[in-house]
Amino acid sequence: MSYTEPVAADLKMRYPAFAAVDDATIDYWLTDAHRYVDQSWTEMDYAPALIAAAAHNMLKAPVAGIAGSDVAGFAAAGVTRFKSGTFDAQFSDEAVKVALAGGWASSPYGQDYLALLRRNVPSMGVTAPGVVPCGYGYAGLLPPWGCA
Repeated sequence: MSYTEPVAADLKMRYPAFAAVDDATIDYWLTDAHRYVDQSWTEMDYAPALIAAAAHNMLKAPVAGIAGSDVAGFAAAGVTRFKSGTFDAQFSDEAVKVALAGGWASSPYGQDYLALLRRNVPSMGVTAPGVVPCGYGYAGLLPPWGCA
């Protein structure tokens, strides 16, 4: 099967906050997202991961035209209290720490990317000390002490 490359319309459909962003700008960031996602990912997660990575990086850039004034956007940013008359907002301490630390967890789009990353890129495997599986890691040769 061939992988389908996402386009600006796909990103805008998945994340409506980017509806006002120019298609050429989105296409640039989708191309840039290939630094984080390649075709070793499952085909089902490939396009959503590119879209999430592009959206996260556009938010960090920042790119003009990204909507963020809706209540859902405030909640995702960690707003715990909002008052409209003479504007009064309170942010969650934890959300502020995450945002200041940067990284993928600092935006809802980056969090989507991290969830897809965990499904597609396995963590390191660890074996017990002194145990080497037969024929693995030695181009098929056995270690001098034999197999465990």
